[in-house]
Amino acid sequence: MRKLLPFLLIILLISFSSKAYSDYSTPGTGVSWTLTDLVSNSSGVVTFSGGEYYLNDTLVISASDTIKVTSNGNFKFAGNTMIDIFGVFRITPPDSFKITAADTNQKFLGLKFEEFSDPSILKKVIMEYGNAIRLLNSDMIIDSCIIRYNTQNSSFGSGAIALFQSNPMISNNIIYRNRRAAIQSGANISSAPKIINNLIYENDTDNGNYPQINFGATGTDTILIKNNIIRGGPFPMAGGIAFLPIGNANIRIEGNTITHNRYGIALASANTFAIIDNNRIDSNNIDNNPNTGGSGLNFNGNSTIVAICTNNAIRGNLWGVTIQGTAKPNLGNLTTPTPFDDGANHIYGNGNSGQIYDLYNNTPDSIKAENNNWGTIDFDSVEAHIFHKPDNASLGFVDYLPIAPPVNIQEIGSNKNIQSYYLHDSYPNPFNPISTIVFEIPVVSFVKVRVFDMIGREIDNLVNQQLSQGSYKIQWNASRHPSGIYFVRLEANGLVLSKKLVLSK
Repeated sequence: MRKLLPFLLIILLISFSSKAYSDYSTPGTGVSWTLTDLVSNSSGVVTFSGGEYYLNDTLVISASDTIKVTSNGNFKFAGNTMIDIFGVFRITPPDSFKITAADTNQKFLGLKFEEFSDPSILKKVIMEYGNAIRLLNSDMIIDSCIIRYNTQNSSFGSGAIALFQSNPMISNNIIYRNRRAAIQSGANISSAPKIINNLIYENDTDNGNYPQINFGATGTDTILIKNNIIRGGPFPMAGGIAFLPIGNANIRIEGNTITHNRYGIALASANTFAIIDNNRIDSNNIDNNPNTGGSGLNFNGNSTIVAICTNNAIRGNLWGVTIQGTAKPNLGNLTTPTPFDDGANHIYGNGNSGQIYDLYNNTPDSIKAENNNWGTIDFDSVEAHIFHKPDNASLGFVDYLPIAPPVNIQEIGSNKNIQSYYLHDSYPNPFNPISTIVFEIPVVSFVKVRVFDMIGREIDNLVNQQLSQGSYKIQWNASRHPSGIYFVRLEANGLVLSKKLVLSK
């Protein structure tokens, strides 16, 4: 027995010394504290040393309590620690506030925002070397943050921002090199965030079958994914945007650049209503295996997938648009009274194995794809680029007539003295039915020229491509539209210029 005592003593010492601190919860009495207050009150869970704050064990911000950070600084987390927020956590520094691992080999879990944390804000926060920002029933704001290198393999969260029944605003962030998706919610968990103006790239460092934005159901609310850049990189299994809902999904995907992913946008399963408009879906081919990906747009499910696709530029993918099961997207239908499903997509230059596949209808049903630009007005060429009933009698027919003629963008000068973006007055104005639009761009830019009606509805997309420095003119033919006041809008490099046009018939 005497020989066992030293061994037992060692075990006891290890047991009592393995955790130097205990979890700490704020008092829940409505306090409004700073990190300095936490240092004073948390019994060592939050400490301050060498000009930096340290989280040594899990911190709980209790309901009714608020923690505010309003200055720049660093907050270093010990391995497997987290902050669980039932109250409010607001980080709003003038420049930046970094949340990082005390030891990058011992990554932390992250931040968990619970119900009643809606007033919380993460602004100008750098979060790295953890697992996730996790939201449960929280409609908080995440703005102007950098979220990177969160590769901790933990069930705490799958995506770098992981949502559960949450509708946050996620805007103006840079999200890259995280373990799986940049932003994620479960298939049967209704979340409908607003994801606006973010740079999202090179996520899925696990190189698993994960898109960079990965969602399921949205419930009755609508998820908005707008004006983001979603770019792949060295991880060929990473897709762009995917939805696989168990339940209802209401989706608006607008104005995004989705490029160099395994695929662009994929809608699967059922009970989905989506508007997909004004996106650049380009060169999603990094897996280079047409049997496992490469679609610009993919619809795979039954007829309850209702998608309206207008004014998108879809090119350079292994497949342009692929339709499977009995999905029935609307790629252009001129027979409806509304002008907002009139096609006007630019679908060309997609293909693999030496064959162009701009649209592949692998369903038994007919598909409307009228009034699109297929890169040519030659009927035989367009027919050769669409796989449907004439190629396999068991497949449905694609109605692609009429073909929208390519917009003739005429360069009228490459003056190196052009110093700024400029939209000239169109001429003639008033007009009937054709007016000429002239604009200048000072540097190579991705340019959009669109026309809107008086109440802000887009009715035509004239330019949606990269242009070199120079002066350009295009013609807008408004023969399909009624007399009235319209606005032409030039968009490039974050700048928006607008001019009024009067159509008088």
